[in-house]
Amino acid sequence: MKLTYFNLRARGEPARLILEQAGAEYEDHRIESPFVDVAPWVAHKPSTPYGQLPVLCDDGVEIAQSMTIARYCAAKYGLAGSNALENAQMDEVVDALSEATEKQYNAFLFEKDEAKKAELQKKFNEEVLPNLFKALEKRLGERGGEYMAANKLSWADIILYHFAAELPDKEVIKGYSKLDALFNKVAELPKIKSWVARRPASAV
Repeated sequence: MKLTYFNLRARGEPARLILEQAGAEYEDHRIESPFVDVAPWVAHKPSTPYGQLPVLCDDGVEIAQSMTIARYCAAKYGLAGSNALENAQMDEVVDALSEATEKQYNAFLFEKDEAKKAELQKKFNEEVLPNLFKALEKRLGERGGEYMAANKLSWADIILYHFAAELPDKEVIKGYSKLDALFNKVAELPKIKSWVARRPASAV
């Protein structure tokens, strides 16, 4: 199994975290970030299914799109649900986090106009993030209070951990006691903790 992404966390890290927690053997193939040198990506881009990374190659078959890859790895290694309802509950959490991630990237990374950037960051910090965490805290309570779905560790919990760990304000999750407890539980998983300690340093 080979996971190809830039030398960044960003959209490649969810799959890496899932694979690490699963104890899977895989190649963490990294291309230099286009923020550093765009040439390697320009050369590699035509060979990708959609002109994007990450791409996972498993047994000669390529899979694209970051959350599709993460979902596939979760299903393959026992971190998905055991039925359609559990999978839907996990997907719901992941989709909510993915939507917020897009807004975060637009506000903090991609927007070039400084006035618009400040407006987007204000909206993210004061509206998007509190509304998301409030909803997830409620969902977590409704589902037993320990895990986001199925009363077991799943890829939804790992995606939540990744999202919160990458926030500009690392303290905000502490205002949501159940989410904070889950975040810390995932952070202290031996395989996750080991990976975070030894993974290559990157800007995002």
